[in-house]
Amino acid sequence: MLQVIDRISAWTGKAVAWLVPVLILELVYDTAARYLFNAPTAWSYDISYMLYGTIFLAAAAYTLQLDRHVRIELLYDRLSTRGRAIIDCLGYLVFFFPPLTALVCYGAQFAWKSWGILETGGQSMWQPPIYPFKTVLPLAAALLLVQGVALFIRSLRIVVRGGGCDDRQP
Repeated sequence: MLQVIDRISAWTGKAVAWLVPVLILELVYDTAARYLFNAPTAWSYDISYMLYGTIFLAAAAYTLQLDRHVRIELLYDRLSTRGRAIIDCLGYLVFFFPPLTALVCYGAQFAWKSWGILETGGQSMWQPPIYPFKTVLPLAAALLLVQGVALFIRSLRIVVRGGGCDDRQP
């Protein structure tokens, strides 16, 4: 089951990576239109924050799986594998699961309300529908939460079995 979670996180992270060139092309187009042709676009701001937000949020679980999130490693690196696993378990229980659970719950309510009114953006005169973008928040948070559960289970195995080998990564 843990490998399935890893595969879903990896697939999602790699899939949203394809949005990066789209975002770059959109920004280059808007910059050229604005500065070379004095014809700014009405839609660029909305597209850029929705693309960037989607990339940032949806790739978080893959980033966690790859152990690329920010960590203060001054003491962490000096610990044994079991010591690191204990710190990881405590960190997940105290700092990770409570806010991510709240983010999934409140983000789902936030998205549900947005779908209920078919919300549009108010940041530009284009006013695109933003309810699909608001749905990214709870979905990405849920994926991050599930990936965190997988890594917590791996760390817990190390704590229980001892620190012989580091099986936290797939």
